[in-house]
Parts: sequence; structure tokens; C-alpha cells
Amino acid sequence: MPYWVTTADEARAGVREQAALGVDIIKVWVDDRLGQYPKLAPEIYGAVIDEAHRNGLRATAHEYYLADAKGLVRAGIDAFAHGVREEIDDEFVALLKERPSFVLVPNLPDRGVVQDMSWLSAHLPADQVAQLQAAATDRPDAQAFFGIQARNLARLAREGVTIALGTDGNIPYSAHLEMADMVATGMTPSEVIVASTRNAAAFMRLGDAGTIAPGKSADFIVLEANPLDDITNTRRIRDVYLRGERLDRSAYP
Repeated sequence: MPYWVTTADEARAGVREQAALGVDIIKVWVDDRLGQYPKLAPEIYGAVIDEAHRNGLRATAHEYYLADAKGLVRAGIDAFAHGVREEIDDEFVALLKERPSFVLVPNLPDRGVVQDMSWLSAHLPADQVAQLQAAATDRPDAQAFFGIQARNLARLAREGVTIALGTDGNIPYSAHLEMADMVATGMTPSEVIVASTRNAAAFMRLGDAGTIAPGKSADFIVLEANPLDDITNTRRIRDVYLRGERLDRSAYP
């Protein structure tokens, strides 16, 4: 990983190699990194998607531009690993509504606003919290970039496109940040919680997780305040249960 492919045959061979290793999802990168690289041609990403489906796998995409996003949807992509970085239009919405199984994982960018990072003080060294707090400033450029994807997400959620929470990196607390960002776009706390639990589990095909129901694994958290009132209350965790057993959190730093 990754596969630097230049032909449809190379793309198909890469998918088959990954399928033989037992992966669940194939990701295709369709972006020029702001002009640094040639974009993957439609005939190549189309071959990736088709070969994934031939092998019983789903395909997700990193994309940036609206035109590429439309091409990917027309080629049968199953999900986006990020929102589109340009304003979407009616045609794009119509294309997605023709594919009710499509899933958007927003992976929103930094909002570029002042935020209180003190909620991490019990979990991170003081110098790290201080660095995070110093970086949480008002940045108009970041706000404008966030605004594009925020408006896109708000519209797609309103249009009934399935939204699932995911993270784009290895920050342990990023899910909490992403949930707050999703609410900032206009989604309700309830919609964000569903995206983060039921929809995310369904997308990962975790049949025993995502909701509390008979026959499912009893994996859940107990909070000190209602996240429907304020989504940041997801950070106020009192207890964690895994498979029905309360986790002794004192054993972890």
C-alpha cells in the first residue's frame, strides 16, 4: 500500500491482491493534491470499483473536486471517506439519491475557531494541552474551508443521505471533536449520535454493535450529562461497558 497504478489492469490486479488478503473495503484516491500529481483517470478508478464489486467488496474514495465526486458516484462508488471540498449542486444530490446505499463519512476539517481544550486536561500532559489550546484560534481561511463542507453536509443530511462518523487519523479523542463539528454544521445531536453508532456500525458491518437491542453486544458508555442537550457531553464519560462488563478505567492512564 498504496498501489501506484497507471492502467486499468494494474488497478484490477491491486484489488485482487487486497481481496486475497481478506480486506473489507477498497479505497481509491482521486485527487491531484492541489496540482502536485496527476489525478486517477475515470477508466482506472472505474476498474477499481468494478473489480471490488466483482470480489464482493465495497469501494470508498478520497475525493476533492465536485466533478470527480460525480464521476465516482456514476461509476458505482459505495462511500466517500471525506466530504467534497467544493460546493455541491442539485445534480450531485440527485446522483446520490439514486444510490440509497451510499454512505458519506464527512471527516470534517478543523473549524478554525477558538475552542476550550481544557476538557483534555485529565488525559494529556499539561504541555500538550497548552499546545492544543494555543492552536485553537480564529483562522478565517480555515473557517471558510470548513464552511464549504459544513454546508454540503447539512444539505446531504437534510436530503436523507446516510451519514456515518469516521476519523481521519490516530487522535484518540477525534471522534468527540468530529461529533461537535457535525453538530456545528446543522445536524442535530440526535442525528450525529445515530451517525456515530448505528450508521457507523452498519457501514462496518458490525451486526452485534451500534444499537442497544436483544442479542447485541452490551458495549456502551454511561455519561454524566445528556448529549441531546449538548453534544460535548459525550466527553463526560462516567462508565464504560464492554460485552456487559464494566471496565475498570482506573487501570488506564
